[in-house]
Amino acid sequence: MTKLVLLSDLVFESNDKLDQRIRSLFDSEQPSIGYIPSCSDPERKYFEHTRRYYNRLGIHTMQYYDLDMEYEESTFGSIVECDAIHLSGGNTFYFLSLLQKRNALGLLRSYLKTGGILIGVSAGSILTTPTIEIAGYGEDADENEVGLNDMKALGLVEFEFVPHWDGSEDTLNSLREYTRINRTAVYACQDGGGIVIDGESVELYGNVHLVDYKESGSIDE
Repeated sequence: MTKLVLLSDLVFESNDKLDQRIRSLFDSEQPSIGYIPSCSDPERKYFEHTRRYYNRLGIHTMQYYDLDMEYEESTFGSIVECDAIHLSGGNTFYFLSLLQKRNALGLLRSYLKTGGILIGVSAGSILTTPTIEIAGYGEDADENEVGLNDMKALGLVEFEFVPHWDGSEDTLNSLREYTRINRTAVYACQDGGGIVIDGESVELYGNVHLVDYKESGSIDE
C-alpha cells in the first residue's frame, strides 16, 4: 500500500492535523527516518532543522544519507531499512541529477512498493511526480545549472506539485495555462500544508488548490 507525503515546507507552526496524520503512517513505536539532502549539507544545518521537526512528532531516530560529496555506495543501500525516507528541499534539477547519477530512482520506487514511506519537502515533493519540468516554471523557478535534459522523476503520482504557493489568483491563472499546455493536473500548496497519500486515498491538508486542465477545485482546512 502506497504511503506518500508531499509537503511544501517544514513549518514548526504548521497544521496539527497534518503532523498527526504523518505520525499515524508509521507502524513502529520507535520509527527511523533516512534523510536524503538535495545537495551536501556538511554542517548539517538543514538536517538538524528536519530532525527537530520529527522530534516534535515523537520520531527520534534519523540518519543522513548523502548522494553528493559524502556519497558512500557501500552504505547508501541500507537506507531501505528505515521506516521512512525523507527527500529534502533545494534545487530540484540538481537533486534529480544526483538521483540519476547514483541510480537511486529505482531503489526509491521499489522501497515504496515494498511498504516504505516516502516524505518529500518542496523539491523532494516535486521529485515524486512524473516530471520536474514545473520546477523551472514561473518567476521563482529553480535554475537548471547542471544542464539537466531528462526531467523524468519518480512518477509515484499522476499529478504535478507546486510548493510555496503564495495564495494568489495570479499564480493559479499561470498554472492554468501550464496545465492546459501540458494537459496535466497540478496541486498548488502553501507552506504549512501538504498531501498525504495512503493507499488509494489522496488527503489534502492546509491550503491546497487543484488546477486541472479538465476541471478545477480547492480545499482549505
